[in-house]
Amino acid sequence: MEIIIQDTLNLYKDMLKLPEGERSEFFSEELIKPFNRMFEIMHMPKMPEAMGCIEISGRDSKMIEMLDKLEKTDAWNNAKRTIEAAASRFENAGIPLPEKVVVGIFLGDPEHLAMFEGYTGMGSIPGYILIMIDPNEKNLPKLNACIAHEFHHNVLFHNTNWNFMTDITVGRYLAIEGLAESFAASMFGEEHIGPWVTGVQGADLETARRIISKSLDVRGFMEVRKYIFGEHPMMPETQDFGMPFCGGYAVGYHAVQAYLRKPGISIEKATITDGDEIIKASGYFEN
Repeated sequence: MEIIIQDTLNLYKDMLKLPEGERSEFFSEELIKPFNRMFEIMHMPKMPEAMGCIEISGRDSKMIEMLDKLEKTDAWNNAKRTIEAAASRFENAGIPLPEKVVVGIFLGDPEHLAMFEGYTGMGSIPGYILIMIDPNEKNLPKLNACIAHEFHHNVLFHNTNWNFMTDITVGRYLAIEGLAESFAASMFGEEHIGPWVTGVQGADLETARRIISKSLDVRGFMEVRKYIFGEHPMMPETQDFGMPFCGGYAVGYHAVQAYLRKPGISIEKATITDGDEIIKASGYFEN
């Protein structure tokens, strides 16, 4: 598998040398050029705000500060090492991989990402991984785990043959996110799992588990998503639903962890097991 780490470090530096009026075109034509096919598939506008990235005008000092933090932690080389190590695990288990993976680390919008400790990612289109980060002391140690999470999405979706928009069920979506975070934890330790899991505990986790337990077979992305994302400011239909923010991510992680504790089951092999089967076999919803 070919691994390409987009040199967003130097591309951002080049962009910052340009007049503000020329930056939008540079962002679209240079910074995200390797991801054009992904944007076409997702019908997503190629603009910083649509990606959750920082504004490219008027925030120069902040962008310079962010780039400096990422450069000091060797983020781009670490991203390649993470993908190499993750790919090796799947190759050793005989799991097919995409022919090529392009990884881009982008500067995230601090306000937009505040709910996620300043970082998030996208990896559901095989061959492409986007990371958006406002680097800080809390999320920089977790960056590689986030990359591993998104790479797991690449591998899982490379090995599925169902339609995400129409065939996704609550159970499958739980498994997708739970497997990705479990894979990241297996590589970097539970202390590096994301806030989409650690932020839902105690009574909130039990509320999420109870709501989801009655709806595992609900189908179709537009209906399923409220069980996964919970009360989200961009999803008005979730405001009175009662699902804690990111409740499905946390429930998915704990359900998958229960499944992986069964004898003879590995995270790699679970990756190519149907998600509905994983969730129902986990036993997590039986009590």
